[in-house]
Amino acid sequence: MRRLFWLALLVFAVPSRAAEPYSAKTYIDAVFARSPAVRSAEETFAGAENAYRAAVLDAAAPSLSLDFSNSLYDNQNTAFRFNKTDVVSGLGAAWNLYDSANGPLVKLKRAKLDYDAARLALWTAKQNAALDALNRFYALYAAQKRIGIAEKNLSSRERQHRDTTEQYQTGTKSRNEQTQSESDKLQSELALEQAKSAARKSLLSFNELIDAQPDFAQAVSASSESARTALPLPASDLKKALDGNFGLLGQKNSLDKTRLETQSGIRSQYPRLSLDASYNKSALGVLGTPGGSWDGNPNYGMTLSLNFPFGFMGAQNYFSIGSQRAALKSAELDVENSIRALKTKVFSSQEDIALKVKSLKLLEFQVKVQQETTDNYLSEYSQGNAGFLDLDNAQTKLLDISNNQITAVNDLAVALAGCRALLGEKVWEQP
Repeated sequence: MRRLFWLALLVFAVPSRAAEPYSAKTYIDAVFARSPAVRSAEETFAGAENAYRAAVLDAAAPSLSLDFSNSLYDNQNTAFRFNKTDVVSGLGAAWNLYDSANGPLVKLKRAKLDYDAARLALWTAKQNAALDALNRFYALYAAQKRIGIAEKNLSSRERQHRDTTEQYQTGTKSRNEQTQSESDKLQSELALEQAKSAARKSLLSFNELIDAQPDFAQAVSASSESARTALPLPASDLKKALDGNFGLLGQKNSLDKTRLETQSGIRSQYPRLSLDASYNKSALGVLGTPGGSWDGNPNYGMTLSLNFPFGFMGAQNYFSIGSQRAALKSAELDVENSIRALKTKVFSSQEDIALKVKSLKLLEFQVKVQQETTDNYLSEYSQGNAGFLDLDNAQTKLLDISNNQITAVNDLAVALAGCRALLGEKVWEQP
């Protein structure tokens, strides 16, 4: 027992390995696992798959029915009873081979459109969840990076304050400069606390989507691939968007369904031709029930029918056809309008990305130069060879452009994801 006790103590005393930092991909995967919207869309898609399979069977095979009945009570014999010999059994099969308005082929096309719509709805739900996740991921990444920038700025301000205090004591700096350096240090301490507060708020938003404890610490690691985006962006992006954008594909799917329903509805207003096959057999003789065959049992055959729907002198038919055609035309115009809007969105997105790429490159250069400038001022200031205002301005400028650089990195990554979503790419597969 003692040996088991010490073994257990050693096992539990070993510290657990720290969790790997979230990448954009692993965070999106974790969000999908917890997203009610994504899971609901997956269930809807599974239902559409089953409906599509049922429609295929309905179009390709007859529908069968097997029934048994027995009269337990009637006014001729008021005693409740159940006798096998009184059971009436029957087997039936029906198969619509052709219908000029709503035949098996139309049903199959309708089910396929419903299936495609459910798949697009699933992709759209995943796309929206992925974009939301990316926004929160990069918000936390930026907030954590700003803490490091604020800590570096505070360290610089503390060094400046120590040098100013020493030089004030030796009489080479004024009381005002010493007071101002202390105020700047306190301001940097406040900025650091503000950065930490912003990071805590971003953490709450980050943890919300994965059902983690609100204040559970998370580490994130972002790729810098977006910073190396090549310009100009591909001219083929427009065609890619017109062919693959989820929203536009959904509208086109709805248009195809409207067109199918319109064609079916219009055909139903004209003489309607249908061909049906049937088979019926009673007295099956199964499970001890009466059985037998005779003339007319089983009954099978094929029926060709032609129906002429006139309404009142054809007026209803005329107005119904006009209404359906107007609805179809309206749907076509909606798609046309969406295509125009999508073209504008793609070009606008490309312009934004191009501007963000150039802005980021400029900020990267400015941060590098300003860091060197600030380091030089700090070195010269400690030796009494640089002015207080020059160093203060250099530190403030470095803080501002460093934060702007982090913002630019995040904005570019989010903008690229949004552009990929416009093009119909699955952002969640390779964020």
